[in-house]
Amino acid sequence: MVRLRLKKFFWLSMVFLFLSFGETGYSYTLTLLIDKAERTLKLLEGNKTQKVYSIGIGLHSLLPKEKRGDFLTPEGIYKIVEIRPSKVYNYFIEINYPNLNDLAWAYYKGFISKEQLESYLKKILADERVEHTPLGSKIGIHGGGSYKKEKGQKNYFWTQGCIALEDKDLKDLLKRISEGQKVIIINSQKSLYEILKKLVYPIRIKPLDFFEGELYLKLNEQVFLSFRLQETYRGTRFLEVKRWEQGELKQVLISDALGIVKQEESLKRLLLENLINLLNPYKNLEY
Repeated sequence: MVRLRLKKFFWLSMVFLFLSFGETGYSYTLTLLIDKAERTLKLLEGNKTQKVYSIGIGLHSLLPKEKRGDFLTPEGIYKIVEIRPSKVYNYFIEINYPNLNDLAWAYYKGFISKEQLESYLKKILADERVEHTPLGSKIGIHGGGSYKKEKGQKNYFWTQGCIALEDKDLKDLLKRISEGQKVIIINSQKSLYEILKKLVYPIRIKPLDFFEGELYLKLNEQVFLSFRLQETYRGTRFLEVKRWEQGELKQVLISDALGIVKQEESLKRLLLENLINLLNPYKNLEY
């Protein structure tokens, strides 16, 4: 009886997720996937790659953007909030950085106060832009070239955190996109844990103590993965991966203290191949 109730609850939750996720303003037709490791912007329709553009990004680092002026390119799930002309770079495609994940990590690390977090959360709930924060803002995609020539060398890490395209590629991209479309930024060189920490939706945070987040991934109509991640200020990392098939829990993987799980590479590959199928767990944030 308990198992049947769990199965029913899980599938009801999945239905709710699909209905809710469709109301986020993201377009399901096209997704922009930016990989900082490959320095590419892929235009995806479903799981099929329609176009690939070479890009320039911020400083060469494994770190994502965390603060104003760090010149790093963010990582996470975003959407296009505005497409506007730019005197310097022809056009600017702005994304909604910082998002909820960015703000949650900043709160956990003590970069912003509880009052600041609450103020920013109100803006997110009202579908307003979060600007003028210690994390920075006004991040997006623009022209100007995928690299700059410096001392005879190509420098692909020349922006102040934005993503830069060749002007001809920007012109081509503008024909294919619109406001509201999803933009996913990752660094595929990172471990599964490090990729997930910028994709999860925060569910519990205590500043300078712990951060906890969750994320669901649809593999097909019958199979889902759920990820639960926790990091403590003492340096321990925890990752739990559950595999659900037709509503039944089939497998649970628990990481070591570094956040590494068995089947690490196969799980990472599944995640990277199905990024467009990420789902928000829709749980209340405790902080």
